[in-house]
Amino acid sequence: MGGVWVGVLGELEVRGADGGRVEVGGAMLRTLLVRLAVDAGRIVTTDRLIADLWPESAPAEPGAALQSLVARLRRAVGREAIGSHPTGYRLDVEVDTQQFERAIAEGRPREALDLWRGAPLADVGDAEFARAPITRLEELRATAVEARIDADIAAQRDVIAEVEELAAAQPLREGLQARLMLALTAKGRQADALTAYDRVRKLLADQLGVDPGPELREAHLRALRTPSTRSNLPARLTSFVGRDLELDQVTRALAGARLVTLTGTGGTGKTRLAIEAAKRLLTDFPDGVWLVDLTSTTDVMAATREALDTADHPRDYLATRNSLLVLDNCEHVIDAAADFAADLLARCPRLKILATSREPLNVTGETLCPLRPLADNQAVALFMDRARAVSPGFRTDESVVDICRALDGLPLAIELAAARIRSLTPSQLIDRLGDRIGLLDKGTRAAPQRHRTLRAVIDWSWDLLDEDERTLLSRLSVFAGGATLEAIEQVAQGALDQLTSLVDKSLVVATEERYRLLETIREYAASKLDGDETRQRHADYYTELVERVEPLLRGPEQAAWLARLTAERANLDLAMSPRMFTARLWLWLVLAQLQDPLRWAETIDTDEAQLLRAPTEELLDRLALADGPATLALVVIRSGNNTKRLAGIADRLSESDDPWRRAAGELLHGYVASEISDGAVPQAERHFAQAATAFRELGDQVGLTYALTFLSISQSSRGENEAALRSASEALSLGVHVPTLLHVQSAQLQARTGDIAGARLLLERAERSTPKDDPVSLARVHNALAELERLDGNLPKAVAWHRTALAADVTGAPAQFLALLRMNYALTLTALGERTEAGRQHEMAVELAMQTKDAPARAVVLEAQAAWFDSGGDQDRAAALRAKAAALRG
Repeated sequence: MGGVWVGVLGELEVRGADGGRVEVGGAMLRTLLVRLAVDAGRIVTTDRLIADLWPESAPAEPGAALQSLVARLRRAVGREAIGSHPTGYRLDVEVDTQQFERAIAEGRPREALDLWRGAPLADVGDAEFARAPITRLEELRATAVEARIDADIAAQRDVIAEVEELAAAQPLREGLQARLMLALTAKGRQADALTAYDRVRKLLADQLGVDPGPELREAHLRALRTPSTRSNLPARLTSFVGRDLELDQVTRALAGARLVTLTGTGGTGKTRLAIEAAKRLLTDFPDGVWLVDLTSTTDVMAATREALDTADHPRDYLATRNSLLVLDNCEHVIDAAADFAADLLARCPRLKILATSREPLNVTGETLCPLRPLADNQAVALFMDRARAVSPGFRTDESVVDICRALDGLPLAIELAAARIRSLTPSQLIDRLGDRIGLLDKGTRAAPQRHRTLRAVIDWSWDLLDEDERTLLSRLSVFAGGATLEAIEQVAQGALDQLTSLVDKSLVVATEERYRLLETIREYAASKLDGDETRQRHADYYTELVERVEPLLRGPEQAAWLARLTAERANLDLAMSPRMFTARLWLWLVLAQLQDPLRWAETIDTDEAQLLRAPTEELLDRLALADGPATLALVVIRSGNNTKRLAGIADRLSESDDPWRRAAGELLHGYVASEISDGAVPQAERHFAQAATAFRELGDQVGLTYALTFLSISQSSRGENEAALRSASEALSLGVHVPTLLHVQSAQLQARTGDIAGARLLLERAERSTPKDDPVSLARVHNALAELERLDGNLPKAVAWHRTALAADVTGAPAQFLALLRMNYALTLTALGERTEAGRQHEMAVELAMQTKDAPARAVVLEAQAAWFDSGGDQDRAAALRAKAAALRG
């Protein structure tokens, strides 16, 4: 088969074995390929092909012309795709028509229809040879459509609109007309089904002079025998988008419970979902499905009596009936609605109730279905549907996802925003979403007043709160990204019962141990917050939290507090001040979030901020005497190759009474030892090992990760790959943030010890997770991938990775890393036999390595150049270089 795929259910499409598109140019070549595809897997004779390709006038030498076409086609799609036979040719690849027919034969109509991209054999639609296959394929598609409709009707999906459109296009196709009748009957519209039957019966008699066939007669009988369901449910005005899973959840809940309540904040679409669920269940309640809209009333019983169109008490009317009652918008009459529902359920044993409310009814036997904001894909689908209704040519892009997220996935907000597409572009919408409530101030005039704008929806909820609940809700707006109960009690000074009430009323979202407001609610609540006392308490609370926790980030509680503070990142940003900046420095360093302090340093006036913006030697020397771990860490980062200053800091840390500072001193001593003197690698390795032991005992996983990383590098520089891999593997297993360097180091060691597959997985994961705006880290990964491919014997692929790494913008990268890039490339060139260029790359590597004091890196580069001289027969030069490397390693 060769892996080639040909598609003719639409315009001709060819895909190669790798899935890439294959271009087949020229009308005659495309016609030949389509003709062979019509009989894929079967021999098409030469005479048949000539007759079909040149139906009116064949060329002077048709056999030679056909041979030339076949040769050109083979060059385009692959020689193995077209088989030869003494009598003709055969297409030996997978064709979508084969997949299409297989799916239909095996009862998979949806899969078959997914393959249909347009008019079949579109490239040769007028050709004589295409007419019969096109007719057959279109009939098969019609059969598949009908089979899929049957499945949808059986699953109680609403397909009426679709089948009506198909039936109108083919008024004499009895199968479609019968399915339209069945779909109408399934939704309780027996009268419409009988009307449809009379229409098609008359049409068949007038145009064809025949009576309805068996399918139509059976559909007619079913409509006559199915009892009509009474209902006051409103007709659908727009498509129902984005809530299929929730619709299934509600209908399943009603199968097992007598009271189901849809809860959720205003604008989540509770009413629409309830109506759609009720429509799906029409046939399950032969005595009626009734919608009771409580929006503009406080008399639940009177509204129910009006919906039922009866003068009787609802419980008397419903006492023996198998009915469904939809009590919509209960929140403002919650106590009355709860009492009414409980009374009806106790006295009407066949009745079921579906309620919508912003808080539960709290009635015995109630099943809750909380309605969450839409997921990204659902929200985008809804936005696109509504946007295209007002702007038919509108097309999606990434900005639509951003719009939907900014609107918290609230269906009402998304629909109001989509309506703005008439006058605003998506980017203009995003720019104005800082004032969501003001922007979305216009809705459909036909909607209830409280659903016309986003402000009206939230006003409705706000007006139902008592004074204490309003105060707490407004104060909760000071939190960004949510808060813990402790923070809420101290900052917002809210009581647990008030917070619980706001959660029940769908205004606060409770997730695990945190509480948060949707951004739309937060914006509204912030407009109700008077004075700045709560904001000041917020700033004080989070500043004191970070100051209190900072020492704990260097011990056994490190992991728990890192998780907590990471969750509070938005609140910490909101509380930023010079005090907070200083307190957060260690957190940023531990999490390797070095861009954050650089960004905040532009607006903060502290010595540490100045050090990040514009470090001077005087400032570095002064801050090197500081006591704070974060400040010292910044000095170390900014000191570069100033080993004298680094050694002084290491000595002071090592003399401390604090065990963590002593561990940090060992780590820094190891770094200094590897930089300041030749032959100090064993000494550096001892320091790193001692640092690892100390950090392990302290429970500081971040410190341990860095100690193990440097220890692994030292061990591998001595050729101790097994020990180095153990150190790197332990560091990776700790589960904290690890630098790209560690992923690369571990992968290289896995490859050198024989685990090529494991190394490849690790590097591929590292490439996906490394930010694209970090070219140095990406170059490290690509360099390691090149080494991996060389070890695996795939030299061309290795060269491709080398060139990618060397082409990266690595301005400012350490000289030893640049040296290793060149050295690794030289090794691959040597393996390819390109010794001259390999020698040039080795020279460049050595020149770069000698610019640094990194003894292990210099030793590795010299040993690689020694191997190159050795392979060229210059053993004296090789021996001299190895001696230098040995001296560097000590």
